[in-house]
Parts: sequence; C-alpha cells; structure tokens
Amino acid sequence: MHLSKSYWDGEILLVNVINQTAGIFGGDRIMTHVIVQPGARVLLSSPSAARFHPSQGSESRLEQTFEIRAGGFLDVFPEISIPQRDSRSFQKTSIRLEPGAELLYLETLAPGRVASGESFAFTDYRWWTDIYIADRLVLRERASLSPRDSSLAGLSALFPASYYAGMVLVSPASESWNADFAHAFTALEKDAAAKIAASKLSAGGWSIRLLAADGLTLRQIIIKLRQMIYEHLGKPLPDPRRT
Repeated sequence: MHLSKSYWDGEILLVNVINQTAGIFGGDRIMTHVIVQPGARVLLSSPSAARFHPSQGSESRLEQTFEIRAGGFLDVFPEISIPQRDSRSFQKTSIRLEPGAELLYLETLAPGRVASGESFAFTDYRWWTDIYIADRLVLRERASLSPRDSSLAGLSALFPASYYAGMVLVSPASESWNADFAHAFTALEKDAAAKIAASKLSAGGWSIRLLAADGLTLRQIIIKLRQMIYEHLGKPLPDPRRT
C-alpha cells in the first residue's frame, strides 16, 4: 500500500490510498488504522477500483479502523469494490467517534466485471461494519453474500446486476435534520434506475442505502448525495481529483 502526496485545498487534507499491485489476491491481508486528531479534516480516497481476484481457496481480508477525535472530520470516499469470479473476500470496519466528531463514510459493491459478462460470480463476499459514538454502538452491519444461497435475492430483485452503496453520516449538525432531509433523496430516483433509502441513527447521524442498475448511475447519484450532504453541513465540497 502507498499514500500519495497529500494536498491541502484550504479546507481539507486530500489523501489517496493506493494499492500498488493489480488488485487483492487470496491470502492478502491489508490493515489500516487512521486517527483524526481534534480539528483535523481529512478526505481519504483511492484512484481506482478495489479488485478482488480469484482466491485459489484463500480469503483476502481488509481490516480498517478509524478513530475521530472531538472536532475532527473524516470523509472516506473510496472507488468501488469489484469481487471477481471465484474470489473470497472479507472487509471489517470499526469506526469510533468522540462527541463532536464528524464522519462521512462510503462503501460500495459492484456485482463483478459486468462488461465481461460476469455478474455475482464470486464465491463469497462478506463485510462487517461497527460505528461507535462516545463508546455507544449506533450502527452494526453484518453481510454475507454468496451465489450458492439466497443471500443475493435482495440485491438482484430490482436490477439483475445491482450496484450497491452504503453511506453513513455522523455530525452534530445532522441531529436536528428531519424527514425532509431523507425525502430530498427520493427526487434523485425520478430520472434514474435506482432506489434510495435513508434512516436516522439513534444518535447523531444518518444511514443511506442505494441500489442502482449500473455503475454509472451509482456514481452519479453518489456524487449528488455528497453534494447535498456537504451543502446541508455548510462545508465546501472537496474535489478528490486534486490528489
């Protein structure tokens, strides 16, 4: 793994996390631990998709831990994850925020190399996500997807090759936002082959889920969602292409 030369745009530090190889292979284990200090503002992005290659029987693992101190802001905006045919992969994410910290976290999933006629051909794809605010668990997700059972039914019910995104916002500013904030997202569905849902967390944030019929639609809606969120937060939207 490699960190690019960071770029300060006057508001936030832009950092690209780069996998120097052609992707992630069976048996690979990548561990990331990020601490955002009080008052620091960081956007973590990646320049290209995370490709999970055939595993040859060994699972690849991505384990990431984020700690955000009071007054810190972390925006995790990676490119899409693509589990390829016969891959086995597991992503484990733990995020801990002090009171007054802010987070915008994104995770995405493509069905595979769709352009090559490959859709949901991976062996297993699992992810665990836990988010704590002041040591209080406010979000826990456990997903285990495999074409060998019925676990893909929810993804493929709307679109044959669904693209998925999950976004979590935690900010003291968002605690007062009401249902109008969630309803604004539904307007994005009108002219797009996509479905969006949002729910308020028990403390300090929102969980947003998105299914799209193709990768371009997913990308376009994610960009619009980010614009809306940054607007509501009263922050200028950073441009990750500056890294």
